[in-house]
Amino acid sequence: MSYKNKLLPGITVELTVPEGDYEGNYRTRIEEVGERLLMVGAPFDKSGIVPLREGMMVKLTFWDEVAAYSFEGRIMQRIAIPVPIFVLELPQSIAKVQRRSFVRVPAFFPVAFRMVTKEGLSDLKKAVMLDLSGGGMRFTTEDYVENKSLLYAQLSLPNGELQTPVRVCRVEKVEDSKHYSISVEFHDLPERDRDRIVKCVFEIQRAMRKKGLV
Repeated sequence: MSYKNKLLPGITVELTVPEGDYEGNYRTRIEEVGERLLMVGAPFDKSGIVPLREGMMVKLTFWDEVAAYSFEGRIMQRIAIPVPIFVLELPQSIAKVQRRSFVRVPAFFPVAFRMVTKEGLSDLKKAVMLDLSGGGMRFTTEDYVENKSLLYAQLSLPNGELQTPVRVCRVEKVEDSKHYSISVEFHDLPERDRDRIVKCVFEIQRAMRKKGLV
């Protein structure tokens, strides 16, 4: 896939060193984008600049509102002045990741739901979301629901209200509480609505990264 319109100076990226003395993940940012080369700031750790060598293969990951992207590149050059920079070679294409695997993040938004029964829909029940992903969510409620049952859920997300059928995949009694923890998968969710959820998930991830929580 083309990525030229996504790699922009100033965006935060994660540089992964797969092996060796400096194996690990490092946060840095893009400094400049060329036709075949990419300049990123040299990452720092507690000891100072991470002294990665020319010729090393590293993986670079970056994000937009609805997905994460990743590619491997070789460090072609190290530049020390005016600021420490690594020059990486750019591949012809990159991989779009974390799109169908659906990263799960803590989320505490209001949820309401109705149980789907043979007689129709039940009265509206209230719940509070505990976590969210593009594939489903977990919420807590005082109302018991059957595992594998179908619910009709209403989610109050920062980017608007969303209504969708969900399939219950796990029910747990919360210890020392009258509440139940209900895990559900989204059922027959239109792709445009899934994109809204994934965008919300990445916004939460972005806020967590700024606070150093991930």
